[in-house]
Amino acid sequence: MSSPNILVQISILYCMVHMYIFLFLFYEYRCSKRTFRISAAVVFVVIGGICVWIFFARGIAAMGQWGVLVGSVPTLIFFFAMSRQRNAQFVFIFCFSDTVCIWIELASALTDYAVNGNGAVTFALRVAAFPLMEYAVWRWLRRPFLEISRLVRKGWLLFAALTGICYLILVLLSVYPTAIFDRPQDIPLAVMVLALIALTYGTIFLVLFEQLHVMKVQERQRVLEAQTAMMSRRMEDIRRAEDAMRIERHDMRHQLQTVASLAQRGDSAAVLDYVGIFQEKLDSIAPKRYCANPVLDAVLANAASQAEQLGISAEIAVALPEELPVDMLELSIVFANALENAIHAVSALPEERRRIFCKSVIYPRFMLEISNPYEGKVAFDRKGFPITDKPGHGTGTRSIVAFAEKYQALCLFDTENGWFRLRVAI
Repeated sequence: MSSPNILVQISILYCMVHMYIFLFLFYEYRCSKRTFRISAAVVFVVIGGICVWIFFARGIAAMGQWGVLVGSVPTLIFFFAMSRQRNAQFVFIFCFSDTVCIWIELASALTDYAVNGNGAVTFALRVAAFPLMEYAVWRWLRRPFLEISRLVRKGWLLFAALTGICYLILVLLSVYPTAIFDRPQDIPLAVMVLALIALTYGTIFLVLFEQLHVMKVQERQRVLEAQTAMMSRRMEDIRRAEDAMRIERHDMRHQLQTVASLAQRGDSAAVLDYVGIFQEKLDSIAPKRYCANPVLDAVLANAASQAEQLGISAEIAVALPEELPVDMLELSIVFANALENAIHAVSALPEERRRIFCKSVIYPRFMLEISNPYEGKVAFDRKGFPITDKPGHGTGTRSIVAFAEKYQALCLFDTENGWFRLRVAI
């Protein structure tokens, strides 16, 4: 076997390895990490061994033509079985990953062909291109794409169809009916197809990112409207309390006269009873304050009011430091989403189990914990975040996770002895 063929074979195996790596940048599996890694290693070794055998037994052209059947189809089945998302999103991720890798393979091979590099240019370009592409994806594309995949529910079938068609076009153009280099008249077409696919994928992600931006703006607008409504209700409560206090101050002269009269009689027990009744009345008038920040105070008061209406016992004790390295509006949204989730979780429980605890401490760092009992089973993804397939649910949790990622805060969800807990440390 000549050295160029050896370089070709090494570069092909190198591409296969990076095809897996590229897929892993977007992929979310449903099993344990150990099970997935062992299974993926076995599948890769088996598929790689078959491809090596085809290469040495039948040649590179045969391996290219059989690559889809031998490599991509079993890999598609395996990753689909292991995937957390068994829908059009998975098809999009799989086809996109494979297409990008095939795109790099074909572009490097065409460059090698143009300069007559005899395989060396192909190998060098692939060695350089794959790590650079993976770094770019990890640095700028992975996090927003995962956020998109959690938030965007519509349109994936169309995107999956586009990536699937791009994948088939590249495969067919590359090796059918013969290798592209045996059909030099088709090379200009191949170059145009590569450019078209790059523009297509750029357009897809531009649309997805624009949709993500619009959804974030809409979500923030929704939250601001909710916050405004809560602040309005809070201000109305304070206004009513001030009116009641104004009446009490007007009546205080008569009440003090009553106390003085009882004191002159030496009836200390009656004085204490009267003062106690008066204190209870004042306590019932004054609105309860949960923290110094007005926005968060309105959020907590609104949650407490909702819990009371549903017969839920809500114990709220929130301490805030003078300064926090986060936007207080965003932190208030975390409280609002977490408490909303907790209220929703316990509202269907028996009355004696309808309890919510919300507390925070400021030393040694700001730490928030919200806990509530639950029934049923809570599913977690491989990062330890709760997931649900119910339509309309899960948005609040995703918002909390996005907050933690933005501010590099510790965010933990867990269940123990029938209790669900969220902990956030900043």
